Amino acid sequence: MKYKLIVFDFDGTVVDTGDGIIKSLVYALKKHSVPVPDEKFLRRFIGPPIYDSFINDYGATQENVHDFIKSYRERYFVKGIYECEVYEGVIHMLEEIKKAGCLIGIASSKPEKLIYDVMNYTGITPLFDAICGVDLDESKKKSKAELIMLCAEKLGVEDAKEILMVGDRFYDIDGAKKAGADSAGMLYGYGSREEFEEHKADYIFSSAAQLEAFLLS
Repeated sequence: MKYKLIVFDFDGTVVDTGDGIIKSLVYALKKHSVPVPDEKFLRRFIGPPIYDSFINDYGATQENVHDFIKSYRERYFVKGIYECEVYEGVIHMLEEIKKAGCLIGIASSKPEKLIYDVMNYTGITPLFDAICGVDLDESKKKSKAELIMLCAEKLGVEDAKEILMVGDRFYDIDGAKKAGADSAGMLYGYGSREEFEEHKADYIFSSAAQLEAFLLS
Protein backbone atom coordinates (compact mmCIF):
# COMPACT_ATOMS: atom_id res chain seq x y z
CA MET A 1 0.00 0.00 0.00
CA LYS A 2 1.40 3.40 -1.01
CA TYR A 3 0.23 5.31 2.08
CA LYS A 4 0.83 4.29 5.68
CA LEU A 5 -1.29 7.06 7.22
CA ILE A 6 -4.56 8.46 5.89
CA VAL A 7 -5.45 11.76 7.56
CA PHE A 8 -9.00 13.04 7.18
CA ASP A 9 -10.51 16.45 7.62
CA PHE A 10 -13.70 16.13 9.68
CA ASP A 11 -16.55 18.51 8.77
CA GLY A 12 -17.55 17.90 5.16
CA THR A 13 -15.28 14.87 4.77
CA VAL A 14 -16.14 12.27 7.40
CA VAL A 15 -19.37 13.69 8.81
CA ASP A 16 -21.83 16.09 7.20
CA THR A 17 -22.18 18.55 10.05
CA GLY A 18 -23.39 21.36 7.80
CA ASP A 19 -27.01 21.51 8.95
CA GLY A 20 -26.17 22.10 12.60
CA ILE A 21 -23.31 24.48 11.81
CA ILE A 22 -25.35 26.66 9.46
CA LYS A 23 -28.40 26.82 11.74
CA SER A 24 -26.16 27.81 14.66
CA LEU A 25 -24.39 30.41 12.52
CA VAL A 26 -27.73 31.94 11.52
CA TYR A 27 -28.74 32.00 15.19
CA ALA A 28 -25.55 33.92 16.07
CA LEU A 29 -25.83 36.38 13.19
CA LYS A 30 -29.44 37.22 14.07
CA LYS A 31 -28.52 37.65 17.72
CA HIS A 32 -25.90 40.22 16.71
CA SER A 33 -28.22 41.91 14.17
CA VAL A 34 -26.03 40.89 11.22
CA PRO A 35 -27.88 40.35 7.91
CA VAL A 36 -28.05 36.66 7.05
CA PRO A 37 -26.52 35.96 3.60
CA ASP A 38 -27.71 33.27 1.19
CA GLU A 39 -26.98 29.61 1.82
CA LYS A 40 -24.11 29.47 -0.67
CA PHE A 41 -22.26 32.13 1.34
CA LEU A 42 -23.19 30.48 4.64
CA ARG A 43 -21.64 27.20 3.44
CA ARG A 44 -18.26 28.94 3.38
CA PHE A 45 -18.39 28.83 7.17
CA ILE A 46 -17.89 25.06 7.13
CA GLY A 47 -14.20 24.22 7.15
CA PRO A 48 -12.13 27.28 8.10
CA PRO A 49 -11.46 28.16 11.76
CA ILE A 50 -14.61 29.71 13.23
CA TYR A 51 -12.57 32.61 14.67
CA ASP A 52 -11.29 33.58 11.21
CA SER A 53 -14.66 33.15 9.51
CA PHE A 54 -16.52 35.48 11.86
CA ILE A 55 -13.89 38.18 11.32
CA ASN A 56 -13.31 37.73 7.58
CA ASP A 57 -16.88 37.05 6.43
CA TYR A 58 -19.37 38.24 9.04
CA GLY A 59 -18.13 41.58 10.33
CA ALA A 60 -16.84 40.54 13.75
CA THR A 61 -13.86 42.42 15.17
CA GLN A 62 -10.97 41.37 17.39
CA GLU A 63 -12.89 42.98 20.24
CA ASN A 64 -16.22 41.17 19.79
CA VAL A 65 -15.39 37.95 17.91
CA HIS A 66 -15.59 35.90 21.11
CA ASP A 67 -19.13 37.22 21.65
CA PHE A 68 -20.05 35.90 18.16
CA ILE A 69 -18.46 32.54 18.95
CA LYS A 70 -20.25 32.37 22.31
CA SER A 71 -23.61 33.03 20.60
CA TYR A 72 -22.90 30.40 17.96
CA ARG A 73 -22.06 27.84 20.61
CA GLU A 74 -25.21 28.61 22.63
CA ARG A 75 -27.11 26.74 19.96
CA TYR A 76 -24.44 24.43 18.54
CA PHE A 77 -23.51 22.82 21.86
CA VAL A 78 -27.16 22.09 22.67
CA LYS A 79 -28.68 21.18 19.28
CA GLY A 80 -26.37 21.75 16.33
CA ILE A 81 -23.82 19.16 17.28
CA TYR A 82 -26.45 16.43 16.84
CA GLU A 83 -27.73 17.69 13.46
CA CYS A 84 -25.29 15.59 11.47
CA GLU A 85 -24.72 12.27 9.73
CA VAL A 86 -21.76 10.24 8.52
CA TYR A 87 -21.35 10.47 4.75
CA GLU A 88 -22.45 7.49 2.66
CA GLY A 89 -19.80 4.80 2.38
CA VAL A 90 -17.40 6.40 4.84
CA ILE A 91 -17.76 3.83 7.63
CA HIS A 92 -17.26 0.93 5.23
CA MET A 93 -14.25 2.66 3.67
CA LEU A 94 -12.66 3.30 7.08
CA GLU A 95 -13.25 -0.29 8.18
CA GLU A 96 -11.71 -1.70 5.00
CA ILE A 97 -8.59 0.45 4.93
CA LYS A 98 -8.07 -0.22 8.63
CA LYS A 99 -8.23 -3.97 7.95
CA ALA A 100 -5.65 -3.44 5.21
CA GLY A 101 -3.23 -1.95 7.73
CA CYS A 102 -3.66 1.80 7.25
CA LEU A 103 -3.34 4.14 10.19
CA ILE A 104 -6.25 6.58 10.26
CA GLY A 105 -6.20 10.07 11.71
CA ILE A 106 -8.17 13.31 11.89
CA ALA A 107 -6.65 16.76 11.32
CA SER A 108 -9.33 19.40 11.72
CA SER A 109 -9.64 23.05 12.69
CA LYS A 110 -12.73 22.02 14.69
CA PRO A 111 -12.20 21.98 18.47
CA GLU A 112 -10.99 18.55 19.51
CA LYS A 113 -13.69 18.24 22.17
CA LEU A 114 -16.42 18.74 19.56
CA ILE A 115 -14.82 16.22 17.20
CA TYR A 116 -15.01 13.61 19.95
CA ASP A 117 -18.59 14.62 20.79
CA VAL A 118 -19.72 14.11 17.18
CA MET A 119 -17.70 10.93 16.75
CA ASN A 120 -19.09 9.44 19.95
CA TYR A 121 -22.62 10.41 18.89
CA THR A 122 -22.22 8.75 15.47
CA GLY A 123 -20.33 5.74 16.88
CA ILE A 124 -17.21 6.09 14.75
CA THR A 125 -14.59 6.89 17.41
CA PRO A 126 -12.98 3.38 17.42
CA LEU A 127 -12.17 3.66 13.70
CA PHE A 128 -9.54 6.37 14.27
CA ASP A 129 -6.02 6.03 15.64
CA ALA A 130 -5.36 9.73 16.34
CA ILE A 131 -7.52 12.85 16.62
CA CYS A 132 -5.90 16.26 16.16
CA GLY A 133 -8.09 19.33 16.50
CA VAL A 134 -7.78 22.75 18.11
CA ASP A 135 -8.51 24.12 21.56
CA LEU A 136 -11.94 25.54 22.36
CA ASP A 137 -10.16 28.89 22.54
CA GLU A 138 -9.80 29.08 18.78
CA SER A 139 -7.67 32.22 18.83
CA LYS A 140 -4.81 29.81 19.66
CA LYS A 141 -4.34 28.71 16.08
CA LYS A 142 -2.86 25.56 14.62
CA SER A 143 -2.43 25.44 10.86
CA LYS A 144 -3.68 22.48 8.87
CA ALA A 145 -0.07 21.51 8.14
CA GLU A 146 0.73 21.54 11.86
CA LEU A 147 -2.29 19.36 12.59
CA ILE A 148 -1.29 16.86 9.88
CA MET A 149 2.24 16.58 11.23
CA LEU A 150 0.99 16.33 14.80
CA CYS A 151 -1.16 13.40 13.74
CA ALA A 152 1.86 11.78 12.06
CA GLU A 153 3.98 12.35 15.14
CA LYS A 154 1.40 10.73 17.41
CA LEU A 155 1.38 7.65 15.18
CA GLY A 156 5.11 7.44 14.54
CA VAL A 157 5.01 8.20 10.81
CA GLU A 158 8.17 10.13 9.91
CA ASP A 159 8.05 10.19 6.10
CA ALA A 160 5.48 12.72 4.83
CA LYS A 161 5.33 10.85 1.51
CA GLU A 162 3.62 8.02 3.37
CA ILE A 163 0.76 10.37 4.30
CA LEU A 164 -2.40 11.14 2.31
CA MET A 165 -4.51 14.08 3.49
CA VAL A 166 -8.18 13.73 2.54
CA GLY A 167 -10.45 16.77 2.69
CA ASP A 168 -13.21 18.78 1.06
CA ARG A 169 -11.71 22.30 0.93
CA PHE A 170 -8.58 23.96 -0.36
CA TYR A 171 -7.32 24.41 3.20
CA ASP A 172 -6.79 20.63 3.30
CA ILE A 173 -4.95 20.61 -0.03
CA ASP A 174 -2.72 23.54 0.88
CA GLY A 175 -2.03 22.10 4.33
CA ALA A 176 -0.95 18.79 2.83
CA LYS A 177 1.48 20.55 0.48
CA LYS A 178 3.02 22.53 3.35
CA ALA A 179 3.42 19.31 5.31
CA GLY A 180 4.99 17.52 2.33
CA ALA A 181 2.10 15.04 2.08
CA ASP A 182 -0.11 14.08 -0.86
CA SER A 183 -3.72 15.26 -0.96
CA ALA A 184 -7.14 14.07 -2.10
CA GLY A 185 -10.21 16.26 -2.55
CA MET A 186 -13.66 14.79 -1.92
CA LEU A 187 -16.40 16.21 -4.13
CA TYR A 188 -19.33 15.26 -1.88
CA GLY A 189 -18.29 17.85 0.73
CA TYR A 190 -18.31 21.64 0.65
CA GLY A 191 -15.62 22.31 -1.95
CA SER A 192 -15.57 21.91 -5.74
CA ARG A 193 -13.54 20.34 -8.53
CA GLU A 194 -12.44 23.82 -9.62
CA GLU A 195 -11.16 24.53 -6.11
CA PHE A 196 -9.21 21.27 -5.99
CA GLU A 197 -7.75 21.74 -9.47
CA GLU A 198 -6.72 25.33 -8.75
CA HIS A 199 -4.89 24.24 -5.58
CA LYS A 200 -3.40 21.20 -7.34
CA ALA A 201 -4.83 18.32 -5.35
CA ASP A 202 -3.02 15.09 -6.19
CA TYR A 203 -6.31 13.20 -6.48
CA ILE A 204 -10.01 14.05 -6.72
CA PHE A 205 -12.72 11.55 -5.77
CA SER A 206 -16.49 11.77 -5.93
CA SER A 207 -17.26 9.19 -3.23
CA ALA A 208 -15.85 7.27 -0.29
CA ALA A 209 -16.13 4.12 -2.39
CA GLN A 210 -13.81 5.62 -5.02
CA LEU A 211 -11.26 6.55 -2.37
CA GLU A 212 -11.50 3.06 -0.85
CA ALA A 213 -10.92 1.39 -4.23
CA PHE A 214 -7.91 3.62 -4.87
CA LEU A 215 -6.32 2.96 -1.48
CA LEU A 216 -6.85 -0.79 -1.70
CA SER A 217 -5.67 -1.13 -5.32
